Amino acid sequence: MKTIRIRYTILALLLISMIYACKKVDLSKISSDAWNPSLAVPLAKGEFSVYDVLEKDTGDLIVIDQQGALALIYTSEKVLLNAADVASLPDQNFNFSESANGIGAPIVPSYSGTQTFNYSEIISLANPLGADLYDVDFKNGLITITTSTTLLHDVKYTFSFPDLTENGTPVSRVINLVYGGTVPQIGSTTINLNTVFADLTNGPNADSEINVNVAVEITGSGNPIIGAESIDFSFSVANMEYDLVHGYFGMQNLFNAMDTVDIKLFNNFTSGSFSLINPSIDLTFVNSFGLPVQIGINQIKTKETTSGTEYPLTGFPPTFNVTAPITVGQSSSSTLSLSTSNTGNLNTIITPTPKSLIYDVDGISNPAGQAINFVKDDSKLKLKGTLNLPLEGFATGFMFSDTIEASADFDQEFVESVMIRLNTENGFPVEANVKVLLVDQNYSLLKDLTSGTQTLIGAAPVNSAGKATTKVQKINDFTITKAELPLLSNMKYIIFEVDSQTFQGNQGTIVKMYEDYMFNVRLGMQVQGSVQF
Repeated sequence: MKTIRIRYTILALLLISMIYACKKVDLSKISSDAWNPSLAVPLAKGEFSVYDVLEKDTGDLIVIDQQGALALIYTSEKVLLNAADVASLPDQNFNFSESANGIGAPIVPSYSGTQTFNYSEIISLANPLGADLYDVDFKNGLITITTSTTLLHDVKYTFSFPDLTENGTPVSRVINLVYGGTVPQIGSTTINLNTVFADLTNGPNADSEINVNVAVEITGSGNPIIGAESIDFSFSVANMEYDLVHGYFGMQNLFNAMDTVDIKLFNNFTSGSFSLINPSIDLTFVNSFGLPVQIGINQIKTKETTSGTEYPLTGFPPTFNVTAPITVGQSSSSTLSLSTSNTGNLNTIITPTPKSLIYDVDGISNPAGQAINFVKDDSKLKLKGTLNLPLEGFATGFMFSDTIEASADFDQEFVESVMIRLNTENGFPVEANVKVLLVDQNYSLLKDLTSGTQTLIGAAPVNSAGKATTKVQKINDFTITKAELPLLSNMKYIIFEVDSQTFQGNQGTIVKMYEDYMFNVRLGMQVQGSVQF
């Protein structure tokens, strides 16, 4: 026994989809001791709904309106912007150097008392975008404070940071240097930033600055103070990570991004013309930055991947404003909807059987100017591109071919002829004209089973609303005569060449796809044999 696999095809409104039916055929029933001159063998039967037709070929979302009309939804999602792209805090170093005379220490031949000298410095935090930072709620980071002095006395450094608080209390650190007879005297301490909040608005520029108050207490050892001794310290800030940052991040070019929405609908077809009367594109921007963004729409186009031909969309707005959420932790969604009413040629760029939709966008922050922005550590700007294809329109000349393996191995001595009957009942407003060729392993033609192209599947007619009103039955018989039976022994493949269109597609008749459409198929084989006595 050998297996014969036969694939049936049907077009569904502007969407030509493959329907598969497979049945093992036991041709050994046709044997030399058969007493029946005629033997009918059912090969396959099936009933297919619109979901069987669509989902096999697309795998994408099918939506249904209240009337049962269908649309296909193709989507692609891309992250345009992450928190680190807007607010990042690189490692930084700050060095300060003074002299004993510069901080007010007396110049004396011998110093034995204790005296404290105060002065202030400012740390200016830098960031790649040059943003004005107002406050930072840290979740990680380390400030390492290093001191050095050539004073021949005990020195106590007290660093106070009124702009850095831990649980509401200003941060301070102390470094004690005890003179042991050698200089320079060096000491260090650290500040773990994981619980620190920084108010950066109290410096002279009112942003991005940390005030540092330094108290230098000198306890004399009897050695002199000549005034030129160094009083040095440095701040090394590393591994800064934030939970939340407020500031003004300027009017910046934030990104340029290109993405593609794959349209699987057209993957199997080599040619064809169709028209959808109501396609649309939704570009939905989901923004969890406290940062308004103006999107520049540089290009939207479709691309036919076989030839590489591109079809640009015209008439769309060049910019689109994305709103920002007011509350930290929330998101704001902004959608630009493009249709045939607000573009120049949306329905026509879909027509040349595109395989993909491509869009190119960029973004500028704070298009209206000065504002208070916020960035959370998990803030994102995401774009979801959606191509909506209501299955409403017409199609002509959709062609494709398919080749399957097939073989027939049975005793032909007592067979006079074989007739294959294909019986279809089609509720879809689509017809398929098919040529079936039997070929050998070299693809040389053995028999044109259909004797040219035949309409194997008839299109259901539609009413004025584009809905199919009745099913159309087609019965097709294909006969292999006794003289042709030896050809089956050499058969290796069956080639299907399909040319299809929607109901009166060449006249521009609009059809729609509805969820209640059905397609029924039955395949049988009748063997006319001779009787052995």
